[in-house]
Amino acid sequence: MRAAHKLLLICLGALVLRLGVLAAFVSHPGVGDPNHYYNLGGFLLEGRGFNIDYVWQFNNPPERLEHPEDYWMPLTGALAASSMALFGRGVPGALALFALMGALVPVIAYLAARQFGCSQGGSLFAAAAAAALPEFVLNSVRTDTTIPNLLLVCASMLLLTRGLRGGGVWPFVGSGLAAGLAYLVRSDSSLLLPMLAVTLVVYSVWGRRYASRRWIYAALVPAVAVLVALPWSLRNIQLFGTPTTPKLDDMFYLTDFREHFVYDTELSLQTLLASQTPAQLIGKRLFEMAASAKLLYTTLDVFLPVAVTGGLLMLLAARDRDRLLTLAPALILLGGAFVFYTVLVPLKSQGGSFKKAYITLIPLLLPLAAYALERAISSERLRLGAMALAMLFTAANAVELVRADARAASSYLDTMRQVAAGARAMPDTNGDGEIILMAQDPFMLRFVGIRSVMLPMEDRDTILEVARRYGVDYLMMPPDRPSLDPLYAGTESDPRFVAVANVSGTHVVLYGFDFSAE
Repeated sequence: MRAAHKLLLICLGALVLRLGVLAAFVSHPGVGDPNHYYNLGGFLLEGRGFNIDYVWQFNNPPERLEHPEDYWMPLTGALAASSMALFGRGVPGALALFALMGALVPVIAYLAARQFGCSQGGSLFAAAAAAALPEFVLNSVRTDTTIPNLLLVCASMLLLTRGLRGGGVWPFVGSGLAAGLAYLVRSDSSLLLPMLAVTLVVYSVWGRRYASRRWIYAALVPAVAVLVALPWSLRNIQLFGTPTTPKLDDMFYLTDFREHFVYDTELSLQTLLASQTPAQLIGKRLFEMAASAKLLYTTLDVFLPVAVTGGLLMLLAARDRDRLLTLAPALILLGGAFVFYTVLVPLKSQGGSFKKAYITLIPLLLPLAAYALERAISSERLRLGAMALAMLFTAANAVELVRADARAASSYLDTMRQVAAGARAMPDTNGDGEIILMAQDPFMLRFVGIRSVMLPMEDRDTILEVARRYGVDYLMMPPDRPSLDPLYAGTESDPRFVAVANVSGTHVVLYGFDFSAE
């Protein structure tokens, strides 16, 4: 059987695995960010454009609940909308295209392994590992950025390496196109540009046998990427006066993850230094470094951490410069993401951004596992047996990971459905014909049909100001906000916040507002 046919079978197996867990377990597109992209996809399908009708952050406080998207990149929402247009409205329809994209990840791993110099069998093992890796399977049944970003970032780097080694214009054009599209999925894909600069330096020092005259075409990568991203940036400038998310620099000054939700507090270097001591600032960064280092192996499940690490150590011991150069773009980008997230924006790392950046690069690291097995096990029969057993257990772990995640999401969804039912049974306090809540999770509330506003991080006066501005009827407790936690715990009282209903079967309490008590 030809290698292409074997690769096709692996991709079909990956698709069956993803569609199987989707049908068996998944009833929600994913808590948090995936939920938002699902909501946005629905709005796009309805012809509402890149607009949302809830407020989940206040970087650029909108005038109304319905307002232009001002934080997320557009492509993932467009993919969710396209999937529902093709396969039907609802969770299975929205996830179908993401499952199909997930089934293409083995192709990326196979091409990376061939470029790395692995044998056909080793390259097929890398593809099988990509088909079964639990994190890949889980993210293939979420309307999230991870899988589309992975395909685009890895494609960009594979084409870049091909251009640097083989010459020609089109690999660089393709690399730039993929990089630009990746930026429209996740803004941290802009790290591809400094990666390109460092890669060129590495090749100029250690890769001199590759004709440097062809590297002038590498300038096409950022040029094409900028052209692809330009329309979205121009849209942002027109609407918000900035090519990126308003107040993007706030992420450098966060000391608490909940500061993502400040309303009118200005964050700066001064507020950062005033709120934490140097020891606390350093300690947080060291903690995130340790946590991210742990992620480097836990994300690879059980078998692959040993194989990937072993392959890297063997490669370094062999001083195989050619293979190290092939691996250089992935290692450079991984190192850059590690420093960026753990040192510069550690609260983003805490929120899972480094993990997503790392998952994006794993297909380019899987050839190391194949390389290790090819050198550690000389018997082809034993090697194939080890590979098969490893993939069997990895796939089983993938099923269990999706099952556990879906079970947690389903339980949370049931709670929020009860909250929605309880809220709809309450009086409309301001006569606008709609019940609007203030809560911690506007994404999930919108999924169950309730529009809402994020709880601000500031004091009670600010919370009341936001509630009045957006016509909020009730506040959903528990709040996880320092100013409101004592009210929920019963250690303080405030006549402006009045408990009006306990949502049956949950720990949720709805509070009303008495603005006359101000």
